Amino acid sequence: MKYRYEQLANVLEEKIRSGEWSVGTKLPGEMELTRRYGVGRSTVRETLNILQQKGIVEKRHGSGTYVIENKKVMENPLLLLSSVGTMIEAAGYVPGSVFKSATHEFPTAHIREKMKLGADERIVVVNRARTADGQPVAFSYNVFAQSLVGNMFNKGLSGSILRMLEEECGVKVSYAESEIKGISHRDEWDMAAEQFLNSPVVLMEQLHFDGKNNPVMYAFDYINTNLVKLNIRREIL
Repeated sequence: MKYRYEQLANVLEEKIRSGEWSVGTKLPGEMELTRRYGVGRSTVRETLNILQQKGIVEKRHGSGTYVIENKKVMENPLLLLSSVGTMIEAAGYVPGSVFKSATHEFPTAHIREKMKLGADERIVVVNRARTADGQPVAFSYNVFAQSLVGNMFNKGLSGSILRMLEEECGVKVSYAESEIKGISHRDEWDMAAEQFLNSPVVLMEQLHFDGKNNPVMYAFDYINTNLVKLNIRREIL
């Protein structure tokens, strides 16, 4: 159950994200907010603290509280396995895809072990970026066994990888094991993602399996956390 200040923060954030309160708008004062929403002054102050911590508003001493950011944040519930494109569309943005490359190479020992590849097996690494209304949202490296996808991605990629796997390879992804990580300034993939997204970044490392528990795709999805909110509900047992 959410506290009153969390509920009020969601209400005010929606006004900002929807454009009702645009960037530069001065929010109603504390007394007006307490009267309008029937809450105490301490609740209003905590609400404004939450919005300021999110980088949505700015408190200016002696002047008031102003909207400084109103981009609509995309929700990515971690318990659901869905594509980045689906997440972008659900938030009301127009999804875009920027194909970077598809390379055939030998895997690292880590990838070989995770994907249960043979000693001489090669992989295909597909690199692409995703945008929402032209804004960079995600930068991904998707790794497949070459024996599974062959040259399928050599001419590019524009739609859903999961759909392509099902239609072209007869493989349906059933679930993924996911891990959220920070990035390293010594890693080539991490640095390329950070440069493209130009924002705070987290890495979602996901190993996808089919219905027979066979590894199908190893995804390294770098997420722009200015635009995407990763969330999960945790309950006490």
